[in-house]
Amino acid sequence: YAGGHGGKVYANPDIRAGHFDLDLVRDMNQTLDGDRPEFDLCYDYVHGDHTLPYAARNTTEQIQDLQRRSIANMMPLLVNLPSQMSFVDDYRRHMADGKLQQGKKSRKLPTENPEWGLWQKNRMDGRQAIIYRAALTYGQAFVAVNNMDPENIRFDILSTRNTVAYFRDPVNDIRPSHVLTIATYPRPKTTKTMAVDGLAILWDDVYRWEMVYNNDGEFVVKGKPFAHGLGKCPVIRYTCFIDDEGRTMGVVKPAITLQDRLNQATFSTNVTADFGAFKVRYAAGLIPNFKRDPDTGEPVLDANGEPIPIPVAVSQAELLMSDDPTTKFGQLEETPLDGYLRQEEQAARNFTMISQFPPLASISNLANLSAEAWAAAEAEFIRWIDSFHISLGESHEELFRTAALAMGDEEGAKSYGGEVRWRDMTTKSSGVQMDGLAKMAQFLGAPNEGLWEMIPGMTNGT
Repeated sequence: YAGGHGGKVYANPDIRAGHFDLDLVRDMNQTLDGDRPEFDLCYDYVHGDHTLPYAARNTTEQIQDLQRRSIANMMPLLVNLPSQMSFVDDYRRHMADGKLQQGKKSRKLPTENPEWGLWQKNRMDGRQAIIYRAALTYGQAFVAVNNMDPENIRFDILSTRNTVAYFRDPVNDIRPSHVLTIATYPRPKTTKTMAVDGLAILWDDVYRWEMVYNNDGEFVVKGKPFAHGLGKCPVIRYTCFIDDEGRTMGVVKPAITLQDRLNQATFSTNVTADFGAFKVRYAAGLIPNFKRDPDTGEPVLDANGEPIPIPVAVSQAELLMSDDPTTKFGQLEETPLDGYLRQEEQAARNFTMISQFPPLASISNLANLSAEAWAAAEAEFIRWIDSFHISLGESHEELFRTAALAMGDEEGAKSYGGEVRWRDMTTKSSGVQMDGLAKMAQFLGAPNEGLWEMIPGMTNGT
């Protein structure tokens, strides 16, 4: 599972496939409860629910409001940028003759394999980003191949926060031995609502069990299990980062400290801007007027026997004057914000640099850059994206093989040399790219139709 306990990876219960064990379900649910706080923390930071910047005790409501306003949430940037750069455009299976399946031979006759058609049927062009965002946020994501209806095989994206997977070998196995997901949690009875049981689903290499998850925290098998017949557990795991002990990590948790630092720098800037970024004019020795009794003309005294002064009206529309030579007027200079702004900008730079994201994401004063300069600035980020795609690609290929097996396609199920094709989202000069393609066709004899898919914006549907 995701985190392990105490820096150790403990052995999972050895349960025979096809055998339902309630103790295993309880153990997996307990593991999910242990991992949930970490997932919730990542979820909160992506959605802007951060630890507030430090402030002195007994702060005023104004300071507390500034704490909330100083949350400069850059976490969605870490999740959205890679997911926007990730789009599977095609899948080519490995044919029986040892060659990759060829792309379309002409515009009129596209080549499409059954599992790619299933991908389209499941609207994965639009839904695949959900997988990438979950993997980036939590470190892993899960997709189940649901073949309960052979005429309508589905790719079910599971909630990472509510799913736990047990592996025989968490480092080397792409498919888990058991997966438990809490589809819905039980709703307790209140004065206004009735009690409703939740739903949990368990997979292993043989069966798919549905269970009632009641308000007592117990799991009760619901009906007969479904034999999926896919040989292994039909849930595929997608990972962002994985170490040599099987622990996974996304991009959010390592950046929490950087995000807190940015929030603190923003808070310091806001406090200084509110309280010290303007000139303060003062008057010392100014004798105010006192309240007087309208009948006697005598000063009105307070409970201590002191005259009650009339508050001095101070505003931009008022002019203060005094005929007392001891009265002094002066001005306190404002606090310069330059250092605070540089600190805030540096915190944003460190956030993107340490996270290996392009500096252009946090610097807004760049202009008139050529396409080559943009590409150079994005080079490190593109390398990160390429490694991310390699990890995702392996899981996608396993998903396609499992889908082919669910459709009864033995050749597709054994296509271990298949490859997914990612759409090129990098910044390139179209003129330079077209010139390169023309030279490839002219001097190297590359077939024209084979170069079509390399044209910017050209997809399988065009």
